[in-house]
Amino acid sequence: MPDTPNTTPAELRRLLALPADQRPDWLNDYLGDMTIPPIPDTSTNPLLDVVMANTARGMRKCTLVFPLDKVLAAAEHAAAADTHKLGYGETEPRPRLWWVKDDGTYLMSNGQDPTDTRDDNGRLPHVVYADGWGPGTDARSVLGGDDFRESIDLTTPDDDGLTLLGRLRAAAAQGATRFLLKAAFNEKYMHLSYITE
Repeated sequence: MPDTPNTTPAELRRLLALPADQRPDWLNDYLGDMTIPPIPDTSTNPLLDVVMANTARGMRKCTLVFPLDKVLAAAEHAAAADTHKLGYGETEPRPRLWWVKDDGTYLMSNGQDPTDTRDDNGRLPHVVYADGWGPGTDARSVLGGDDFRESIDLTTPDDDGLTLLGRLRAAAAQGATRFLLKAAFNEKYMHLSYITE
């Protein structure tokens, strides 16, 4: 990273938004031919965001850790709901967890309550944030640039006849406390796997 004495994240965001001919020479020298993605106001390291957007190619992997009791509560909420919200491209309503990345990254129930009552912070009650990635954090450094929502089916049996909801219940009954969501992804696809411990 270039030497940026006394340059706050807010000032770096302002400088990055300027046309190239109005930026300081040190910044243009550092940027070279990199493109500048949209930098959110919450970014604490705008230069790292630029580097990640320009160099994070190929297969990437991440593991997110969630408290199992809260994941199970969100899954039970989805399973018990009478109606379910549909994600992008979905045509059949069924119980799912949605993995969302926007303000932090979290799992949430797609079950629709009659009121969808929110808490004092304006959040739905059946949302569980990944450890270290709560509200106000910028998950792009781990997960890439754009916000997204990925559906995780709870009730379709896998090859051994178990559902994810059944696995969550069994893991909690056996004393597990963590749900690990593992993602391997590139620009074209994403593969998710899950374990409990």
